[in-house]
Amino acid sequence: MAQYFPNEQTMNKIRYFSVMIFGIALMISNISCVDDCEDNFDTMGGIITSELELGVCFSDVGALEPQYVINDSTAYQSLGILPVNTPECVGTILPEIDFNTQTLLGLYADGTCNVGFDRIVIRDNDLKKYIYTVGVNACGICESLRFSMNWILVPKLPADYTVEFIVE
Repeated sequence: MAQYFPNEQTMNKIRYFSVMIFGIALMISNISCVDDCEDNFDTMGGIITSELELGVCFSDVGALEPQYVINDSTAYQSLGILPVNTPECVGTILPEIDFNTQTLLGLYADGTCNVGFDRIVIRDNDLKKYIYTVGVNACGICESLRFSMNWILVPKLPADYTVEFIVE
């Protein structure tokens, strides 16, 4: 029985079609990821009253701890979140918080490329604690890092309660 060996032209066609099939498969996988990412945004739920948006004049980089429970203005002012050193930010102060009725919680989380953070706080009266969970929804193929301290305001934490932090 004679063996068939493809000639150079046939081999080039096989290589070309292999590369094309691989390229199309790669494009389809990226397109499906992009479609999944289009609705990737930050959400809040549970007993969260609002997100604390520090704005462009403050950077979370000054926050050195991964978790925060802030119950008074002294602790809030000493967070170490420094204003950005640009002319438009001179004299900018942190947003006001009524610590008589609210507690500030912060939980560091990060993800790559297109990322959204799902924040939820549940009050567990039996265990006397707030459970703060941040779900990280990342999508895309890149090396850029997006991080957040996930600053949120909740009803004042009772004195005998603790906070459990979870990043998923």
